[in-house]
Amino acid sequence: MLLALCPTIAFASPSNQFEFSKTQHGTVCSENPDVWLLGGELKVDAPISINGSLLTREGKSTSTSSFDAFFNQGAHSNQHYMKQAIGCIQSDDPIALVGAVAALYEKQFTSLSSVDIPAPIPEPDLPEAPKVVKDQFETKQQFDERVELIRQQRQQEIAAIQQKYRQQVEARNQKIRTLQNNIEQRKDNLEEKKAQLVAKAFRDVMGKPIVTAKSYDAEKQQMHVLFKSSNQNYQRDLVLNVPLEQAREVYDNVDLLDLALFYTYDQQQLELVNIKAKYNNTEFTGDIANSQYKPEALEVVLDGKSSTVMPELEMQNPNLIDSFEVNSRLSVADNTAADELKGLLDKVSAVEPNSTNWFFNLSIEDYANSDQVAYARNSGEIMSDVAKKVLGVPERHVYELIDRDATSGAIKDKLRLMLDNVAEGDTVYFYYSGHGIPAIPENEPYILPQDKIPDYITDDPFFKLDNLYKTLSSSKASKIVVMVDSCFSGATDGVSVIKGVAASRLAPKKVSIDPERMVVITAGRDKEYSNMYQEKGHRLFSYYLMKSMIDGNRDIGALYQDVYDQVKSASFEMGDLKRQHPTITGNQTISL
Repeated sequence: MLLALCPTIAFASPSNQFEFSKTQHGTVCSENPDVWLLGGELKVDAPISINGSLLTREGKSTSTSSFDAFFNQGAHSNQHYMKQAIGCIQSDDPIALVGAVAALYEKQFTSLSSVDIPAPIPEPDLPEAPKVVKDQFETKQQFDERVELIRQQRQQEIAAIQQKYRQQVEARNQKIRTLQNNIEQRKDNLEEKKAQLVAKAFRDVMGKPIVTAKSYDAEKQQMHVLFKSSNQNYQRDLVLNVPLEQAREVYDNVDLLDLALFYTYDQQQLELVNIKAKYNNTEFTGDIANSQYKPEALEVVLDGKSSTVMPELEMQNPNLIDSFEVNSRLSVADNTAADELKGLLDKVSAVEPNSTNWFFNLSIEDYANSDQVAYARNSGEIMSDVAKKVLGVPERHVYELIDRDATSGAIKDKLRLMLDNVAEGDTVYFYYSGHGIPAIPENEPYILPQDKIPDYITDDPFFKLDNLYKTLSSSKASKIVVMVDSCFSGATDGVSVIKGVAASRLAPKKVSIDPERMVVITAGRDKEYSNMYQEKGHRLFSYYLMKSMIDGNRDIGALYQDVYDQVKSASFEMGDLKRQHPTITGNQTISL
């Protein structure tokens, strides 16, 4: 009697072994290429070819499912379908075809079709912004009060629109998150899925097993049979151990013989490891007739991560941006204000550049997904000039990202690039002017890059203020001076950054800093606004911070006290709700 084909079969892992038999088979070539018996039709978002032959055709536009019906909208996408069923594709190298099809199944398993992705929620039209013009017979105070009344009335009109839009967008974004998580889980589990994908590809390519009796050796009690696949030119001569008393019946009724071939897929090798046959509840063992059988190389791109580019899964911004919110506060501008600090700076003698000083400037006025921060650009541009002329930072040591340049990727790259150049004994100055986000539920403070959606800033912990300070502290710098023109209360210039939620000023969570090497000056206390300074064309805190440095304050304590007094006084004149009190933490003995 013959032994089993592979002596190691007892140790084969079930996770990488599969069966090919009458009960575990693939799709026989069908006239309908759009329907597969296993797994349904393969639909992809781009043409696919195997060995240079195009296997897909462009399909009809399809609409998505009930998710879009919930919002009374449809989404359409062009799909590509197989030209013919996998079982109908002929190849001179069936095993290579199995590998190629398995790669397609990997693509299907680890990616999304565009029809799976819910369509973006259309942004509703806001009421037309009123044109408010100051009358010659009304004072500035009367005009400002009238503008504020119009603004409040407009806020009430927009509130219901914003709330509905936020609900719809958040529902869609939750769907997107679920899809993203599912795909990531599939990618992580792809290693365990390898054999299943290869098994499916093997069965679909080969079809069903066909067994033909060839001869019977009565002396050895061995039946020689020919195994063939229904779809491909793939065959093997097999030997079954059939006792003499059963041989004739099995031979005459070989079409009733349930032949099962067991394969393993491991390290790009497809190996036939066992053969079993059953007839009338009697099992027979078997072997390949050719003792020189070797495992077959099967190249499949199954590397644990899919190389397929998924359709873009973009979160949608649930915040409606109303330009009237900010523009209504810019009622009267002083066109000469922006030049005031420049004039003062021109009169100051430049400090000799110090190669140990570094300056990182992050100033964002025009956000892609949030309200603008009025005058942040102007303050940021002049702050770089102050750093060079007053603080002695060499031109080459100024790393500046303003407005559209201040994307999340650019901030990470440039900050790390600068800090890599910092040596022991150096001084780092860090300036930020932009939105501060108290991320719910813990109210962890984050800075907001130009391209980020406020609601999803927590997806990138790099921008958490605590982590940002740790990044600065991880450098070799001996002294770190941080200047932040943001209050992290969730509102800037009295305008809430996150729309459609309960209007309130949030107290941000306290952050920790290096108490010896770092000092941090911020624009205001918990729950306060960071205000614009319209009369001067700057951010309020930044204006007095720069002015105090230009005036010659080098002691950090004296600088802070001067800025505190000036900002407190100016904000008081703006109204009780705009009171602003700068804060200082860290080592106050540090000098500029």
